[in-house]
Amino acid sequence: MGIRVWRLGRVLAPCLAVGAVGACAGGASLPASGSTGGSSGASGGGETSSSGGSSGSGGGTSNGGNSNGGNSNGGTSSGSTSSGGTSSGTSSGTSGDDGGGSSGDDGGGGTSSGTASGSSGGSTSGGSCTPIQRGAAPTSDSASVAGPYQTMSYPANASVRMTNAYDVTSAHIFYPVGATAPFAALSIVPGFTAAESSIEDWGPFLASWGFVVMTIGTSNSTGAPDTSVDQNARAAALLDALTTIKGENTRSGSPLSGQLDLSRLGVAGWSKGGGGTLIDANTTPSLKAVFAMEPWNVDNSGNVGTYPNDTVPTLMFAGTADGLAGPPMPQTQYMSIPATTPKLLYEITGGSHYVSTSPTNSTTDMAPDSMSTGNVARFGLSWLKVFMECDDRFRPFLLVKPSDTAEFDTTLM
Repeated sequence: MGIRVWRLGRVLAPCLAVGAVGACAGGASLPASGSTGGSSGASGGGETSSSGGSSGSGGGTSNGGNSNGGNSNGGTSSGSTSSGGTSSGTSSGTSGDDGGGSSGDDGGGGTSSGTASGSSGGSTSGGSCTPIQRGAAPTSDSASVAGPYQTMSYPANASVRMTNAYDVTSAHIFYPVGATAPFAALSIVPGFTAAESSIEDWGPFLASWGFVVMTIGTSNSTGAPDTSVDQNARAAALLDALTTIKGENTRSGSPLSGQLDLSRLGVAGWSKGGGGTLIDANTTPSLKAVFAMEPWNVDNSGNVGTYPNDTVPTLMFAGTADGLAGPPMPQTQYMSIPATTPKLLYEITGGSHYVSTSPTNSTTDMAPDSMSTGNVARFGLSWLKVFMECDDRFRPFLLVKPSDTAEFDTTLM
């Protein structure tokens, strides 16, 4: 099983597993340059929590980073230790996580890092929720770029779990290195005729902020690769991928064994995958959050899909220059969601059908939009931070109408 180290959404090095997930042949580790584009933070740190956590040791060593990613020592991540095996890869270049922004003790001689779970936070939908706060208090700029953690990935192939609901030959799980568990998780599916790679940039981007992300290719009911399946098949694939993610919490050899909070799950998708996302939000109230990228959902009679039972916090991206799922389709779908549901429609002036397929300017982005990329990244990340991790430090970013907005509607206060 291959393991990949990511930096700004690019594969840096492969590692072929021998035995348990993450073990490289011969025990050799793979050097990789550090993650840039996120917040590097100050050296030093430690874990913080509502109970005070532990004080950082200072001197540039971040203690307490053993969960799913090894210790961060002066910015060097020395592998990913978990039950069932050690993920390969020694990563350098990230000089510790940003700290602060949460209750507990600051690291001595440095800012605090890691996860602050259980600290007080603002209210979120769906009742009480224990906040998970990672790193320094975010800014609008920092929430628009890669986060403080390096990420790794591995194929979610048949050896992980066999299924006919999605293409197991094109599915990957991304996770943060050095972040403290538990992790919220989501699955993401592409659109009609599109490959997994069309939306894959979201995997390392969100993982760099502490999420576990599974991106998938699509399949028909036989399990064979098929990019032409409809939005209902994509809705089923997204939920089936969550079943795979749940299994990783207990599978022997999984780098994520015991690391996931299975009460914090979500889905996302693009085009027909966005339509599938909204279908899931309408039928699966246990989801914590979803975001739909230029969602397309039209039945055989030409009727646009509606979602009167959606109680899941729902973010929608749209573009005025979208010739496939442009106005008025986004407005029709958005308005069908109850006003009591946390929801937001961000329609980008001049945005094409591809405007939100990537949160970066990576070459895998099908249609880079330099104007909206930062906004798309910030809104996608902040939505998940607020509603999956209950980190209300990101809530203000969802209330500011971007300058490139054609339409901006929300029920958030």
